[in-house]
Amino acid sequence: MAQELQGLLDRIQQQGLKKADSEKEKILADAKAEAEKIRKQAQDDADALLKKAQSDAAGIEARAKAAIRQAARDMILSFKEDLQARLERLVKGAAAETLTPAFLGQILTAIAKSQTAETSLEVLVAKNDLDKLTELVRSSLVGELKTNPAIRLGADIGAGMKLNFGGNDVYFDFTDEAVAELICAYIGPRLAALLEPAKA
Repeated sequence: MAQELQGLLDRIQQQGLKKADSEKEKILADAKAEAEKIRKQAQDDADALLKKAQSDAAGIEARAKAAIRQAARDMILSFKEDLQARLERLVKGAAAETLTPAFLGQILTAIAKSQTAETSLEVLVAKNDLDKLTELVRSSLVGELKTNPAIRLGADIGAGMKLNFGGNDVYFDFTDEAVAELICAYIGPRLAALLEPAKA
């Protein structure tokens, strides 16, 4: 009976060990599967974060480049506008200095010589030049001109003159404003073209 009891105990022990080994293997397999699942999820999360970070970085870089290009365009436009304004002031100042009563007299003489018939001539001048040009016409140009011009104050004239032949509504504009506008219209675009970025 002791032998049977011992055999029974051995069998129970072996079955218990087999069951424990089986449970141990199952627990280990479950743990490995869970660990693999966690590792895969962590890898997927890391890949997603890396992809998002790369996408965000590319977006930030693209926006930064666009902002830099826009800032460069804005600076060039501002510089062009400033340069144009300086050019206009410089040319207008130079035109005002050049359009003296003596020079205006030369223009009047040249225009009068080109006239084939006597027509009335009205000359509008700046306040500062009215007396000087009137005196010049009376003293030295009267013989050159076919008609005695009516010299009047032009309220909106800073320097230079406006001429009207025959009493019509058309005035030939020789003012500092008109001369500056004409010169700037010619020089301005060429100057602006120098500031354009080179095409790659």
